[in-house]
Amino acid sequence: MTVTSSAYDHILRSVINAHKERQALTLTRVLSERLAMSVSALLAHQAYAVGTREIVLVPIPSAAATVRQRGFDATASMARLAVRRLRLRYPMTAQSVLVQARPVADQAGLGARARQANLAGAFRLRRPLSAAAVVLVDDLVTTGSSLAEAARVLREAKIPVLGAATVAATVRLRTRMFTD
Repeated sequence: MTVTSSAYDHILRSVINAHKERQALTLTRVLSERLAMSVSALLAHQAYAVGTREIVLVPIPSAAATVRQRGFDATASMARLAVRRLRLRYPMTAQSVLVQARPVADQAGLGARARQANLAGAFRLRRPLSAAAVVLVDDLVTTGSSLAEAARVLREAKIPVLGAATVAATVRLRTRMFTD
């Protein structure tokens, strides 16, 4: 299950891009509040699975070169601030336990199948994770390929994944063909 705070409209597109591409770090708090709302909604829905076990927010990894170029990891920064807000209610940390295992093509312009193929085998565990339950976090979900691949890696390592939480989600319109 993926929970998001809102649709990826032109306002959020501008805010997320300014945060990531122009290092508008004052936006980290705004985006982390939205992420915290999504995490909280997911955990409320998954209450039976949460119990007293520690919850770890695991950001979807960016390429190391991208992080170096930007000077920071946008999603990891949002996750750390979201934890500060949520820690009052849940035993929680944020840990970047996933890394890219191989280079991936830029996802922009790729369809769902191409994104899935592009990300197959793209992530690996950086280090083992304790017996915590994980919530995957990202700024934006488009097709869900990144989240699905990250969940696959964690589940193969026997790490329970409660779901995913994002700041925004693209809206995919489904058209229906009518024939006479």
